Amino acid sequence: MQRKRIVLLAALICGIFFVNVYIASFHEIPKTAVYRYDPSESIPLLLLGGLRGIAVDFLWARAIARHEEKKYYELLTINNLIAKLQPDFPAVWIFQAWNMAYNIAHEWDAARNKWKWIHTGLNFAKKGTVKNPASGDLFFELGYMYLHLFDHRVFKYAEYYREQLKQEDGEDNYEASLYWLRRALLHDPKLHNVLAIERTICHALWHASLCAEREGNIDKALQYAESALNEWKAYRVNHPDDTSTDVNEFMSTIGKKKEFLQSLPKRDVW
Repeated sequence: MQRKRIVLLAALICGIFFVNVYIASFHEIPKTAVYRYDPSESIPLLLLGGLRGIAVDFLWARAIARHEEKKYYELLTINNLIAKLQPDFPAVWIFQAWNMAYNIAHEWDAARNKWKWIHTGLNFAKKGTVKNPASGDLFFELGYMYLHLFDHRVFKYAEYYREQLKQEDGEDNYEASLYWLRRALLHDPKLHNVLAIERTICHALWHASLCAEREGNIDKALQYAESALNEWKAYRVNHPDDTSTDVNEFMSTIGKKKEFLQSLPKRDVW
């Protein structure tokens, strides 16, 4: 019995040692490799075997400690390793992505530093969708992040984030939001109400219209307004008994905006 305990302890120490060595290896991984499949990702799963659960618990504890110590770059490497050890667990990707995009980003004052962590969180969640191609919940969280993080009413530097996303990824945050939200509906989300996702799509179209109007793109603003109006009409038809939202009020507001936009002279946006 004593010998078995010694063997188990030795195996555990070896497992923790391996985890620490593997964490160190992440420091040299370029950001551009985030979407590439690396066969070595299977190595920790094979070597740790039955100790994987213990290693994951160890890493979560270490991640919490590093967050409290504000050692965010080491935290990032730990997050990556946790995801490698639990790649098929969507909650891991969701939690870590939100932690980076919201909690860690909030710790910084400069817009460029905030954006760096927001962008890292978004990319982390996108990598998670590759590992979990049928997770409606992960798709919804990513779609919501693309909507909420770029809301200028909530975040001071939202317009800066929007421009950086265009420059670095060639993406429009509203189009990205709509893409992931619609994918969520196609993959049977377990934790999110389908009606809530449909309403979020309506809101995303409406905010996209308002943003396009602020940026002077009247044609695009009108297109988004028309799409939002059509989505709300479909929602009212499909869910006539839903009393959680005043659909008629939203439709009235969007209808008035549509008339206003139609009255404006069209302008080209360069």
